[in-house]
Amino acid sequence: MTSRRPASRTLGAGLFALIDDFMSWLLYGYETWLVALLKGVPLFLYVYFLLTYVPNYVYYLVTQYIPFLGFSPDVGFIIAQGVGGGNFLVLQMLFVYLLLIPLLAFNMAGGTIVPLPGQSPFPLQAIAFGTLVAGLGLASLVYLYFEFRRVTRREALLAESRSTALQAR
Repeated sequence: MTSRRPASRTLGAGLFALIDDFMSWLLYGYETWLVALLKGVPLFLYVYFLLTYVPNYVYYLVTQYIPFLGFSPDVGFIIAQGVGGGNFLVLQMLFVYLLLIPLLAFNMAGGTIVPLPGQSPFPLQAIAFGTLVAGLGLASLVYLYFEFRRVTRREALLAESRSTALQAR
């Protein structure tokens, strides 16, 4: 007798179950130091940027830089706070690894989305560094997925052996 999850009736239900299991492991599972680093640093940056930089960008976009919106500062503040109050889930994790951290690297290398007069917004080193960091983020996500599968497989085998031992009594 094996201990397996029942086959899902639809692909969507199976995908949601996999995402739920992965996020539970990501937030509450035990791991090696490398996995803890790959999980902890982006989580810290996610919280830091989601509470400070991203709402600030949204505020200026909806109040100044997108002409057809032109909201008042009060409405811009409310929208920015709504953006900054999300929960950590898979789409936001992808956002952090593939967009937010590379954007930070792009900015650190001299790039900018809103240039000053006479400033080059997209210097080659900024584009290259942001792309490199995005590639590393993608590699980190792939590694985390394989580590998740390895850990959960080991835990399933351990649960199966305990169950078999209890049934044998």
